[in-house]
Amino acid sequence: MKKFTILLLVLSGLLVAVFFLALTQGAADIPLITIKEAFRAFDPENQTHQVIRNIRLPRICASFIVGSCFAVTGAIMQGVTKNSLADSGLLGINSGAAVGLAVAFILFPSLQPNQAALFSFLGAFLATSFLFLLTKYSRIGMTPTGLILAGVALSSFFSAISQVLSLQFDLNQDLAFWFIGGAANVTWTQLQVITPIYLVALFIILGLGKSLNLLAMGDETAISLGKHPERIRLVSLAVVVLLAGMAVSLVGPVSFIGLMVPHVIRGLIGKNYQMILPLTIVAGGILVILADWVGRIIQPPFETPFGIMMALIGVPFLLVKIRREQL
Repeated sequence: MKKFTILLLVLSGLLVAVFFLALTQGAADIPLITIKEAFRAFDPENQTHQVIRNIRLPRICASFIVGSCFAVTGAIMQGVTKNSLADSGLLGINSGAAVGLAVAFILFPSLQPNQAALFSFLGAFLATSFLFLLTKYSRIGMTPTGLILAGVALSSFFSAISQVLSLQFDLNQDLAFWFIGGAANVTWTQLQVITPIYLVALFIILGLGKSLNLLAMGDETAISLGKHPERIRLVSLAVVVLLAGMAVSLVGPVSFIGLMVPHVIRGLIGKNYQMILPLTIVAGGILVILADWVGRIIQPPFETPFGIMMALIGVPFLLVKIRREQL
């Protein structure tokens, strides 16, 4: 418990530092005194104040929410499937949510944030259902290799559907931003829709740790202690669908966050999900804020979306992990 407290304090301090780093530095650096003025005496006519309040701040908030969502969904899926390679991006859930988003653009040309979130949820649910039907009723099975193969197949399938819909209904311009994963265009309106759902989901997640620990011991042990394994899996997957759909509706389908962050946290704290889940939430948020900030400063005034940054880090990480586990 002492180690958990120290790690949580370190991550919290790092989060504060990264927050101010991302707020003050970018294509143009902004001094702290100007940021203080933007909060205490906001001037709508001041362009720098507008950048702070309506561009950088919602972008940082969205980056934290998205990072924590993708990271903790990875941790939950790894606990439910007992597979350290489970991740909503690798398993096609994010791509399914992207299909839902494409359908929303077709049905609602002037897409509202609540509509984007709803259709992303539906797409994520569809992808999750396909994934578990495919692994349960085929020879693939829910082995690490089988799950990855099924996920890659589904991800490719849903990505192809998104591309077809994009070409057929001329959605390239609307969907281009979401396909590469970036927080540059996130607004306060979107965050107002997403944040209440996010907070409710976090409340549920923090109560799942003990149940996931019991699942790790086996269904028989969980049943003997009065728990219902299938109910735990159902609630866990419902939360995964909710968070993955919500994150995709903000920034698009981003992979590898849910693979990397839980793996690092487990290496630091062990396999207790009561500790893994809260630490993963904070660490995932920090990672994406940092990735988004790096994407802003490496080639100003142009930006590299953090989805690309995650792929550059995540692909080598996945290859090393597969090699170590000899899959």
